[in-house]
Amino acid sequence: MDYRTLLPALAIGGGALVTVVVLRVITTMTRRAYENLQRLGTEFELSVREVRPVMGFYRKSEANGSVRGKPVRIYNDTTGSGKSQTTWSVVAVKPRAVGDLNFALTRQGMKTSVLERFGAKGIQIGEREFDDQWFIETSTPDFLRAALLPELRRKIQTHRGLWKLADGEVTYAEPGSFSNRQRAERFVAIVDLACDLADVAEVYAQQPTK
Repeated sequence: MDYRTLLPALAIGGGALVTVVVLRVITTMTRRAYENLQRLGTEFELSVREVRPVMGFYRKSEANGSVRGKPVRIYNDTTGSGKSQTTWSVVAVKPRAVGDLNFALTRQGMKTSVLERFGAKGIQIGEREFDDQWFIETSTPDFLRAALLPELRRKIQTHRGLWKLADGEVTYAEPGSFSNRQRAERFVAIVDLACDLADVAEVYAQQPTK
């Protein structure tokens, strides 16, 4: 075969091989994410809808149920599209009541610097190490300072994602999929901490109005 015809054939064959490898990796990741989500569901006695793979792909699913008397969801989410698309691992806990409390705890970094430039105001908790590492926004600074006890702060410090109470729901989100076994295992502690923060919201809601 003439090299002028061999090279295009090799290019086409190589491209096809790369496509097959990429698809194999993606299908493996979706299967692992589903299996790890099932394990998490078992840990907390949550229900995970059975997913039948389509051409090897496991469609997005989530674990649903109740933990410590609160509705809980654990799932993967995506934001953006194309090259800017990001997959997130998320737990969402719905307190029984929240009042007008809201908060967001974000690791200090480029994102928080941008927030500050656009006028976002963070609060200080009073522990230097914690304050140096977290940008904290809340509607009720005094209450949150008192509520984030040292035990809660230590638990929060062990995770790098975003903690948030908004729209009546406590959420934790970090980049990455549940296809990562270590991430899925860490979410056992994260679910428990999200419930702790939901407890904080419920305590606030029980306070007498001024």
